[in-house]
Amino acid sequence: MGTPKPLIVPWLRQKLDRACYPGVAWLDAGRTRFRVPWKHGLRQDAAPEDFQLFQDWAIDSGSYRPGQDAPVPAVWKRNFRSALNRKPGIRVLHDHSSDSADPHKVYEILPNGAQAGVEQPPSAVVHETQGDASSHGLVRSGVSVSSSQAEELDEVLNALALSSPEEDALCSPPAPAAQYVGEVATGGALSPELGGFLPLEQPGLSSPDQLLASNVLVTDFEVRVYYRGQLVQQTLVPNPRGFRLVPPGPMPSPCPELADVVLPGAEVLLDQVQANYMARLLQGLGAGVLLRAEGAALCASRQGRLHAYWGRTETPTPGAEGGELPKAGYAPLYDMQRFVRELIQFIEGQGSSPTYELWLCLGEAWPDLERPWKKKLIMVQVVPTALRALHELSRARGASSLRAEGVELCMSASLGEAGLLGALRDWEERMESEPYG
Repeated sequence: MGTPKPLIVPWLRQKLDRACYPGVAWLDAGRTRFRVPWKHGLRQDAAPEDFQLFQDWAIDSGSYRPGQDAPVPAVWKRNFRSALNRKPGIRVLHDHSSDSADPHKVYEILPNGAQAGVEQPPSAVVHETQGDASSHGLVRSGVSVSSSQAEELDEVLNALALSSPEEDALCSPPAPAAQYVGEVATGGALSPELGGFLPLEQPGLSSPDQLLASNVLVTDFEVRVYYRGQLVQQTLVPNPRGFRLVPPGPMPSPCPELADVVLPGAEVLLDQVQANYMARLLQGLGAGVLLRAEGAALCASRQGRLHAYWGRTETPTPGAEGGELPKAGYAPLYDMQRFVRELIQFIEGQGSSPTYELWLCLGEAWPDLERPWKKKLIMVQVVPTALRALHELSRARGASSLRAEGVELCMSASLGEAGLLGALRDWEERMESEPYG
């Protein structure tokens, strides 16, 4: 049997009595009031010990498994706060989380029977307008941000205000403007008018044949932008080098070889609370989030002050891949060799269907097991179209039938007599002998 989940109050009392963490301490002799440092991860002076209490609760409560789950301090802190909020005998006495010098909260343990600290349900804010909002590119939302999400967003924005805007300054000049005309755009803006999205059936520059004939990642990208779970933009990026997610307005580009995908402005949101948060988050995006093809991998980094996160699915489970994007250097998000290996196993009936999508979350932690993606303010779905085509090709007649000898895949004659499975094995063998050459 597994270890039962501890109760938050006895667990926390024990930690306070032992003075386990700097700044986490009793404030009175009666042991009824205590303080907890509440520093946001965006602060320049944030250190691992600032989140140790939240991490230990995540470990002991079973929501985080070191070495297996991606470390996300923002989620640890939220889970800790939620655990306290659910206890009727604890309340927040003073909230100094916005204090630039000493961000912290003071909690009070109330006498038995007192009811406090219960998180209020999300406030329902319904905006009625004349006509169909979607025809004007507006996002209608029946529920505004919850109190817990508002608190987290406030922390994010407070940390952005504390950080230096000079961090977003770039030395390289703005890239020359380029029109999107169905060709590779270098430094151009891909931002169709809302309600008039670019047709995704438009032919691109890459195909499974091109991908399997190369030893690097060659693909177009299908990009969908969601604000609070509603699709506000979809774009086909026919640039195998990659692209950059940027806020509205002119923005210098550190990588002119990448295409720019300009995110819609906050005015598309009808809910003014959400629109206010959205506008300020977009300001913190700075020079944007970069996704770049490097050899057989797809890598990403953030250029602005706003933190960005990634995952492989919109419905994460415990241990799901993902985490925060770095600001210095690139993090590999997608490994073509792994995809091919998993696709071969799938075709041979020895594994599950591989994933080929990426999900980016701007400003809020992801993966998130408690708050679904439709409640996040900014989510971006990225589909490498060549990988999707390979996946669909493998399923055209069912993966099991592809194992049979003599099965001819007519969908792509250039794959040769060996068919898809043979082409995949050839690619894998070639990559083992001459990677990225």
